[in-house]
Amino acid sequence: MQLPNSMANMTRLRHLNITGCLQLARMPSYIDKLHELQTLSIYVVEETPGRSISQLERLDLHGELKIKYLSRLYDPGQARLARFWDKVNLELLGLYWREIDDESVTESDVASLLKKERPSSSNSSEQHEQDAAVAEVISALQPHYNLKRFLLRDYPGTKFPAWIGDLHSLVVVDLRQCNRCQLLPTLGKLSSLRILTLRGMNGVRRIGKEFYDEDEEWSSTFFQSLKELALIDFPSLEEWSSPDGQDAFPMMSKLIINRCPNLQAMPFFESLQHLELRECSAAILNSFEISTSISVFIIEKVSGLLSLSGELLAHRSNLTSLEIISCRELQSLPSELGNLTALKSLTIRWCENLSSLPQDLKNLTALESLEIGDCYSLTALSKDQIRGLSSLRILSIENCTNLSSLPKSLHYLASLEHLTLMFCPSLDSLPEDLQHLPALHSLTIISCPKFSRLPQGLQHVKMLHRLEIRSCPGLIALPEHVENLTSLRSLAISDCPNLKCLPDGLNLLTALQHLSIQHCPELEEQFAQKGGEDWPKIAGIPHKHIGSPISRQSSGDSSSNTCFGLQFKKFLKMLKK
Repeated sequence: MQLPNSMANMTRLRHLNITGCLQLARMPSYIDKLHELQTLSIYVVEETPGRSISQLERLDLHGELKIKYLSRLYDPGQARLARFWDKVNLELLGLYWREIDDESVTESDVASLLKKERPSSSNSSEQHEQDAAVAEVISALQPHYNLKRFLLRDYPGTKFPAWIGDLHSLVVVDLRQCNRCQLLPTLGKLSSLRILTLRGMNGVRRIGKEFYDEDEEWSSTFFQSLKELALIDFPSLEEWSSPDGQDAFPMMSKLIINRCPNLQAMPFFESLQHLELRECSAAILNSFEISTSISVFIIEKVSGLLSLSGELLAHRSNLTSLEIISCRELQSLPSELGNLTALKSLTIRWCENLSSLPQDLKNLTALESLEIGDCYSLTALSKDQIRGLSSLRILSIENCTNLSSLPKSLHYLASLEHLTLMFCPSLDSLPEDLQHLPALHSLTIISCPKFSRLPQGLQHVKMLHRLEIRSCPGLIALPEHVENLTSLRSLAISDCPNLKCLPDGLNLLTALQHLSIQHCPELEEQFAQKGGEDWPKIAGIPHKHIGSPISRQSSGDSSSNTCFGLQFKKFLKMLKK
């Protein structure tokens, strides 16, 4: 892909926005003739004479510029001629040693591509010369001090350019796949820096003094404005220290640590509000002191984690969201979980050895959402665990294969609006007294093969708007009392092959707008044609979808593929494990 030659005549062109044109393979030779050009979002480096990066010399570029295939640039003299240091209006500069943000390329593909673009040296002196050339090139690409955002991808050098630490207007820095660098750049003095993403640093074993300041003596202030920091894919990182134990990140509110399996120690972050620890070792949880100001805490794929310590959750009066995901060795949760009095959302997924939840769960009176999924060892929720959840609005239980029942104390959940039960093969029924759930708006039951009946109390849930039952072969009939669900707006039934009829009073549900029946052979046969004996039951429903999406011809609602979508969602979840 290339730009048309006819553009050479557009000498007064100011804005050429080619953002997203990732297939652009070369730049036209006339780019340097467009003297008034201010916007040029992508530039492709070539080795062809006349298409050197020096084409940018006289262009007063504004806004965003991403340069790809810098692996083709060997001459630092050409880089200097581009005069990036003089482009005062450039706000974002992205330096890419290969393609731009090709998310479809895997890490192994990246390694392969880098080998092709930068062949291994036959001896150390040749490698040293190549490293020196790369260092000179990136040094010559130094931008103006007004730069606000800097992106660096697949940089093959061994050291970051010193000028990064001098760009005091930088607000965002994003460095990725700089695998040969052993030390992070000095960024601590960038007083405007707010968002910092560091990803794919295979060579970094420690983070220390060099990250904050290169002076011999520790300075008093670092990272004055930094709010968000992400460390991702640091397989060799073992230690992260701060200067003399002080808080070097006084404003930081969000920290993401992902795929740092050998990290044993981290600094203390006093103002931290959002913390994500993903694919790390349990050692980091035992050694890391978490701020009392934290409000969001995500723990995912922490290896060797048998139990959470009570100290980890103690004194977390500001914690509003807790996610524990894919901790396969986790066996128990501490009673201190009940001390999280501000907690509004609790998610526990893919913790297959977790057999029970703490009794003090009942103390979470502020909890609004509880999601439990893929906890195969969980057999029951006790009545005392949930009766105190007076603020709970969402309860979702998925793929808990040994969960056989829900406690009768379910009726204490007076604020419950959405109840979802999915892939629970041992669950055969719901508690009878659902009439005490006055706020229940939606009930979803999917892939519960033993589920055989709806409870009597459901008829008194006057606020129920949506009822969905799918893949429940044990269901033989819908009770007649369904006619009392006067607020029901949507009824979806699929993959219930033993369901033979619908209740006679279905036509009394004047609020019912959508009816979907799929993969229920006997029901589909009854309602296949208008005018049949049972047709009056559904005649007044405005939107009816009878039969599978493939076989029926009627135009339908978007829920027709819901069952397939749910199965696909399930498949994706299994892949994540």
